[in-house]
Amino acid sequence: MQRLCIYPKEAAGLLEISVRQAQRIFKAIREELNKKKRHLITIKEFSEHKGLEESEVLKALNKNN
Repeated sequence: MQRLCIYPKEAAGLLEISVRQAQRIFKAIREELNKKKRHLITIKEFSEHKGLEESEVLKALNKNN
């Protein structure tokens, strides 16, 4: 089964940034998409926001697990 969501800690590892910076990115994504604070961010939404290929993000996440 393929993953749907990404968390700030994982994004921080992928982008080599602090978790706090990743949280700010997630906040910006939520604001763009009119999501509430408790809503999750999908890998697709994260990839589109950062201009990355979704398949590459999935590969990197699977490699880290």
